[in-house]
Amino acid sequence: MKQRLIISLFIIFCCCSNLWALSPEIRFDILKTKLTQQLKEKQYPESLKTMHEIKELGISVPPSLAYFEGKALFESGKKYEAYEILERYVETGGKNAKYYKQAIAYLVNAEATYAAEKEKREAEQIAREQAEQKRREKEAALRQQAADFNAENQIYNNSNTGLMWTLPVPKKYRNNPYLPVKAKGTRQEAKNYCENLDLAGHQDWRLPSMKGLSTIAGKGNKYSSIKWEDYSAGWVWAWGSKEFSSKYEHIQKNKLYSVSSRSMDTDNDKTATIMCVRQESPEKFKEYFNRKYRVIQFKGHKIMVEDRYMISNKRSYFRDPELKFYPAINYCKNLELGGFNDWHLPTKEDILKRLPCQIATRLSFLRDDPDYNDLWYMTPGFLKNKPGVQDPGECEIKRVKHKNTRHHVRCVRDLESKKK
Repeated sequence: MKQRLIISLFIIFCCCSNLWALSPEIRFDILKTKLTQQLKEKQYPESLKTMHEIKELGISVPPSLAYFEGKALFESGKKYEAYEILERYVETGGKNAKYYKQAIAYLVNAEATYAAEKEKREAEQIAREQAEQKRREKEAALRQQAADFNAENQIYNNSNTGLMWTLPVPKKYRNNPYLPVKAKGTRQEAKNYCENLDLAGHQDWRLPSMKGLSTIAGKGNKYSSIKWEDYSAGWVWAWGSKEFSSKYEHIQKNKLYSVSSRSMDTDNDKTATIMCVRQESPEKFKEYFNRKYRVIQFKGHKIMVEDRYMISNKRSYFRDPELKFYPAINYCKNLELGGFNDWHLPTKEDILKRLPCQIATRLSFLRDDPDYNDLWYMTPGFLKNKPGVQDPGECEIKRVKHKNTRHHVRCVRDLESKKK
């Protein structure tokens, strides 16, 4: 049974092979007969397929084939295509064409449809050309924008911290597919991107730690490159630093968090801004975080200001203590720092005359956070110690009626005071 089947298939194959082995002229006669029968039976869609096979033979065909193709197209409802073919047929053959009168009749019947369809197609063609022109102009603008971006400095090198970081991609570049950098991504995309980054001759890039990010983020830092509202709603990828843990949450050192100015997220699928960093000088980075105070000179005056790395008792990772007024006074009064014990809460005179209005730009770790912008100061006096706050962002000072509100603390001391 199996052998018979094989033999039958072989015979069929041989017959088919012989059929397709026929000369183009004989194939033309076969297809011509088939076409005549299809037209006689008004099988117009099938006849169009047969005419396509005839054209594929690559031999000279009678001019009348164009007429029959136009007729089949017309009868199939394709009057626009029929008009074009029949028009060429009568123009080529003229009045001596075999089917001239029949072709003219079809042209008359198809003329209105052809005119409307031609107008429509021309309008569509103009629209396509205009869309293509806009696409080319947009692409050219994006490529120029990418070139402008590449010409800009893409990294910031802070000699004070020994830290180098890539500048976040601003919003205007965010959707440009021609940029060589990645603006944002998931946790794994961010990790892979930084680990494989080759930029400015360095290949040791990585995502920042929260500790390193604290030296970069926020308008309070004069080396800042982040404006939280501009970058993925304020979310940036960073490795956890255990110093930022609180009683509510334990921050793991080897875990990536998406970090905002006010909270953290551990969602794997979250998309956040990608910044890559490298420690050009680990020694300076360590020294930066070990600094305990800073001397500020302003308008001929010098004053020593507490500038330590401190953790808030809040869930978010801010650096300064937030205390009520009298605890803030006691905090400074009891502070022993840098070998000095004569620290005090800034007075109104310090704020007005000895400290710059934009004190935040002179100090480390100050964040662009609405809870931060007020620093305690006091107006000393017998039974007074009137409280007030300075808002560095708004460059103004104001009295505070409620001493039980919490504000940030920065202790100061006169530089000329003697060491303990």
